[in-house]
Amino acid sequence: MATDIFLSALKKFPPAQQRALLATLASAEALFPHAVRDIAWGMPTLKIGQDNLCHVMGFKAHNSLFPASGAIAANMGKDLEKYVVSKGTIHFDLDKPFPKRLLKEILLSRLEQINSSYPKKSGEYIQYFSNGQLRIKGKYLRGNESGTWQWFFSNGEIKREGRYKNGEPSGIWRTYCPVTGDVKTEKIY
Repeated sequence: MATDIFLSALKKFPPAQQRALLATLASAEALFPHAVRDIAWGMPTLKIGQDNLCHVMGFKAHNSLFPASGAIAANMGKDLEKYVVSKGTIHFDLDKPFPKRLLKEILLSRLEQINSSYPKKSGEYIQYFSNGQLRIKGKYLRGNESGTWQWFFSNGEIKREGRYKNGEPSGIWRTYCPVTGDVKTEKIY
């Protein structure tokens, strides 16, 4: 179980420190219920798709939030003036979770960064809703939409799907009903 993985990664810390780290992760999961638990770089990690959203880890004198990008902490400026910030990490108290309001701001910035990292060199294109749910999935080929593309509702249900050929809609395109999931409309290109 992922929870057991988190607990085993944090078991070396005193109980109050473990609680602070787990509470920080729980707050992040409440904001991003579609994030997946993992261990990356030896740290408890939340992922959105294949991208790291954040990591947390305890140390002898502090806990750390790693927003998976040094640029996030660097761009937060005054909001982080009460914290020790070093390359890619924000230190917080050993026995208190990271503040929820600030965590939300940091993780939404990270999600924005993840969304703006697409399309990848491979042509893969993905976008996420602010809750971490997949919003759009497709692929570009030589700068044009290509192959199957899908759009989703924020609850994860399929909204629309179709294929592109050389950037133009091709074949059968379907739009689905948000309530029943049944095909609402169908168009042939």
